[in-house]
Amino acid sequence: MGTRSYIAKQMGSDQYLTIYCQLGGYPEEAGATLVKYYDTPEKVDALLALGDLYDLCEKLSPDPGHHDFAVPQPGVTLAYQRDGGCTGWEATMKTLEELRDWELDGIEYIYVYSMNGQWLYSPARNPEVDLRSLKEDLENDMVQYSRPPDWEELLGMGRGAEQNLGGLSR
Repeated sequence: MGTRSYIAKQMGSDQYLTIYCQLGGYPEEAGATLVKYYDTPEKVDALLALGDLYDLCEKLSPDPGHHDFAVPQPGVTLAYQRDGGCTGWEATMKTLEELRDWELDGIEYIYVYSMNGQWLYSPARNPEVDLRSLKEDLENDMVQYSRPPDWEELLGMGRGAEQNLGGLSR
């Protein structure tokens, strides 16, 4: 299971062109990669044009030769459409509220390239944490982390689970 994230570019006051990323969603991984390698609107646009990702890496495009899910080139981003032959995995428009709906895709982190050209982030499971400067938090060792899921609550196994299971005990 990966650390899932949304990567988005702010397009308007509450409009974000968004892709999903399956693996490596922690700020020190995906966040640092975004800050270091996807630091211009053109690079962000090229990243979003790939659609949903399996893994974000420093290189956007593979060198000539073979690159797919079975045999990926080292350091090259893996995209479901380009590298897996999947359809329907294009970037979509979302609102900030939709980005924060972590239960939908199991999202743990949100990354937003703002209209003023900086990367912002927020842990999706901590709604009280506003979007923050990703670069500043990485540089100052102030990263805000997502709370782990409460699996019992998610599975409906909270207090009184025995009643929920028809009197069966664990």
